[in-house]
Amino acid sequence: MSTATGHADPNETTRSCVTELVCQRCDVKRPITDTEAFCPTCGKCFDVAYDYELAKSRLRELPMGERPHNIWRLSELLPIRSAHAQAEVGQVSGMTPLIPANRLGERLGLRKLYLKDDSSQRPSFSYKDRVVSSAIARALELGKTEIGCVSTGNVGTAVAALAAKAGLTPYVFYPNRLEQTKARVCRALGARVCQVAGNYDEANRECKKVAAASGLEFANITLRPFYAEGAKTAVFEIVEQLGWRAPGHIVSATAGGTLSSRLHKGLVELETVGLAETSATKMHIAQPEGCSPIADAIVSGEPEIQPRNPTTIAHSLAIGSPGDGYLVIDAVLSRKGSAGTANDEEIFAGIDLLAETEGILTEPAGGTTIAVLKKLAESGELDPDATVVAIITGNGLKTLEDHPEKPWPQSECDVESMLAVLSDLQGQAASARQPLPV
Repeated sequence: MSTATGHADPNETTRSCVTELVCQRCDVKRPITDTEAFCPTCGKCFDVAYDYELAKSRLRELPMGERPHNIWRLSELLPIRSAHAQAEVGQVSGMTPLIPANRLGERLGLRKLYLKDDSSQRPSFSYKDRVVSSAIARALELGKTEIGCVSTGNVGTAVAALAAKAGLTPYVFYPNRLEQTKARVCRALGARVCQVAGNYDEANRECKKVAAASGLEFANITLRPFYAEGAKTAVFEIVEQLGWRAPGHIVSATAGGTLSSRLHKGLVELETVGLAETSATKMHIAQPEGCSPIADAIVSGEPEIQPRNPTTIAHSLAIGSPGDGYLVIDAVLSRKGSAGTANDEEIFAGIDLLAETEGILTEPAGGTTIAVLKKLAESGELDPDATVVAIITGNGLKTLEDHPEKPWPQSECDVESMLAVLSDLQGQAASARQPLPV
């Protein structure tokens, strides 16, 4: 077995303890070698099952100090069996920093606030590098030379970057509303890009048909069971970075539901294999008001998602019919968590708050997380002394065109003019530091 730390023999296997595909809703099972991603009975995406007793044994065999510092660190709990496929992708993804957010925590009244900063993720600066690495590794296992995706933004850049590294040809389908910089990044990385005249849910529906008609594997459609498993690596890292102690609360933005649902699954698995006690961790999700089908269902107590027509500046969260929404509802309710929303103004205020307190520039998805984190803290939902982790899923440098304009003054190039401008700027800064009235 390999630890996936370099090139591997094509016949070498990983430490994966994967067993089969299973539908969480109706218990239909398929061999792990099956290439069908969706349950033929209910249409929901298959989940991946593991032999946890075998995983316990294999986890004991290899000390943490000898494991790779990337997403494949706990490969026993990941679905890729080909060591060669693992060695070709995801080697620089994962193990992003868990940052003590002292200044933001002080502002919010949270004494043990941390940020899982996936905006520094490699190679494309979003959490999607985790899930796309897993999907591309699966494509390599299947012997594929091309890969597609439908994306609101970050999946596309991750597919473009990671496919290039793995030697696959990437094809990216974007909906009518997107963050333009992300499409430009895809083109710069050599991906073929198509923008379609429909929203994400419409584009996703048609891409399923494209996949069926063309045979092209789509990272987040035909490879979705393997894609989704990559999201668990974020919580594996969080718990390890906290000294194998699970946080009291995790706050994350959600769109299609992959991240939030797999954070829950990862926590369950860590406890199942004996690495940490995780049952007390509460899950909280954040969505924009203009596209909040999962949050709406949780708040109203509805068991099913009611699709929404997205109207939000947070384009990467603009999924009105989330495929894994039902799993998120289960994750939040079973962990006694909550759901919150933020309007566009609050989202940009969240971006600014994170930037001015912690020096991290995030995109609107991260601003949504911070805005809802603030509401949770102010409402008393979060214990001030509990360990709280907020996940920053993407980098704001890719979405600057959507940020409100913040003009700056110009000056003549002489000391008197520059000092006058500096004095004005210092006055503005002093006013900004004044506490707001209660």
